[in-house]
Amino acid sequence: MSLDLNYRDVSKVFGAGGKNPVEALKKVSFTINPGELFCLLGPSGCGKTTLLRSTAGLESITSGHIFYGGRDMTSIPPFRRNIGMVFQSFALYPHMNIFENVAYGLRVRKTPEAEVRRKVTEVMELVGLMEELKRNPSPAGLSGGQQQRVAIARALVYDPDLLLLDEPLANLDAKLRRYMRAEIRRIQKATNITTIFVTHDQEEAMAVGDRLAVMRRGVVEQIGSSDELYNKPNSAFVANFIGKMNFFKAELAAWDGENARARIIGPDFELDVGKGRNHLPTGIAVGSRILVGARPEQLSVGLRGVEGAMAGKVNIIQHLGQFVRYEVSVDTAISAQPFEVDMPGLVAGIAEGDNVYVSIKKGLASFYLPEEGQSE
Repeated sequence: MSLDLNYRDVSKVFGAGGKNPVEALKKVSFTINPGELFCLLGPSGCGKTTLLRSTAGLESITSGHIFYGGRDMTSIPPFRRNIGMVFQSFALYPHMNIFENVAYGLRVRKTPEAEVRRKVTEVMELVGLMEELKRNPSPAGLSGGQQQRVAIARALVYDPDLLLLDEPLANLDAKLRRYMRAEIRRIQKATNITTIFVTHDQEEAMAVGDRLAVMRRGVVEQIGSSDELYNKPNSAFVANFIGKMNFFKAELAAWDGENARARIIGPDFELDVGKGRNHLPTGIAVGSRILVGARPEQLSVGLRGVEGAMAGKVNIIQHLGQFVRYEVSVDTAISAQPFEVDMPGLVAGIAEGDNVYVSIKKGLASFYLPEEGQSE
């Protein structure tokens, strides 16, 4: 039976009591549902691997509690937690054949030989490696993707309560990563084991996870499905981390406690963006500096300066299969970074180096508080 996983005010301080303590986790509280494939996502140093290692018992937490299925596991040592763990490096034993690699956890538990052979065969069939099991080479005789599936089989063979995956695809090439994303989701759904998948790759997390937690500086910024995080990010950080978001410096033009209007101010113009998707706090004052955000597909680029368009210059045009991406620089008073604009095809008459106009599609802008370093 699958277990839920509950974190209650989990904090971790490295070097506590020293001169330069580091808060890796800051009162983290959330619940992972039974049988869920849950992704921890964030930039390097955000605390995701520390949280995973704390879940496994490989790191002791400074305060708080971790529960498996309602049982407090905070002080239980790792070897008594019945977890399966897959590492970025695969961590297979080169002196053992693949059968013995997978069987290792069962042998440590003194499982009878007949049961060992049955369970190894079942799990190798699950991960699609029956032909390789018949040959039974050492891990060195397998491809990277096959080695990763052996590592997953080894973690699953003794029926763990939780499966923990620490950036398991980082050492694979791009094509194999895409294949293994689907394989991991297929295997996890077949076993229904509550699983945590740690990655810094937002596309990978969105493809694999039932839900995602975006972390920054030891804090969980937002939890939701891929669709919720992409379409309803609650901060400029989440908006820019999940997918790409173009930000315009602006000020709040009107605010009634629920609906907001924004105004982008450039060197030679003022542009009323109109109403947008509001992510501003209730107490914000009219005239405050804010950010207007729009994803590449929520912008359009053209040769003519229609109402509500901003002048810019095309730097690069990229053909990306289903769409064409235009990188457009505008005045730095509007944005410090070039915009990325995704169009369904090439726009006739626009080439790299041309002057163009960028506009936000009506009603699709989002309003955020400025992040650090973005307010000026």
